[in-house]
Amino acid sequence: MIQKIFIGPAAENKYQLLKQFEALALPLFDRLYSTAIRMTRHSQDAEDLVQDTYLKAWRYFHRFEPGSNFAGWIFRILINNFINEYRKKKNMHARADFDTATKTFAAKTTVPINEETSDYHKTFDDAITAALEQLPEHYRAVILLSDVNDLKYKEIAEALNCPIGTVMSRLNRGRQMLAKSLKKYAVENGYVVDSDELI
Repeated sequence: MIQKIFIGPAAENKYQLLKQFEALALPLFDRLYSTAIRMTRHSQDAEDLVQDTYLKAWRYFHRFEPGSNFAGWIFRILINNFINEYRKKKNMHARADFDTATKTFAAKTTVPINEETSDYHKTFDDAITAALEQLPEHYRAVILLSDVNDLKYKEIAEALNCPIGTVMSRLNRGRQMLAKSLKKYAVENGYVVDSDELI
């Protein structure tokens, strides 16, 4: 009976907290994973990064302010984990298993509408992935958070711990670099006759 009085409410509160955490965190899994795999460039590292992010987010969930932006909060944890742990690996930049990354990422995204367009979508997705891989990390992170995950400038600034102006300039420069890379791909593969046809 004493055990019920003192432990019961605490256990119930922890259970409720876990339910709240799951309701906020689980719907973001695909977005976290797609960002992680494009940052780490390796499926196993991406899985580890997302797992570590969830563990740390749960550990500090009691510090999360209800009503504030949970996506921005957990993406900041993801980015910080990547910077603090995964960038330190000596072989990080030498590992570029694009086939594994593409297959794993494709398995977690929407299936193409029909088989006729599947080859086109795969080719185009591979081109975008390759173009993103060529970007420096600070540009790639901003593009992934803004254009892939739809975070606002303020949320990205909080996640990356930098001024909003820096986010905007990196996003602008990163998009220019990405457009240049994709323009070259389009010309080389005959999608346009001349690169001047693309803006």
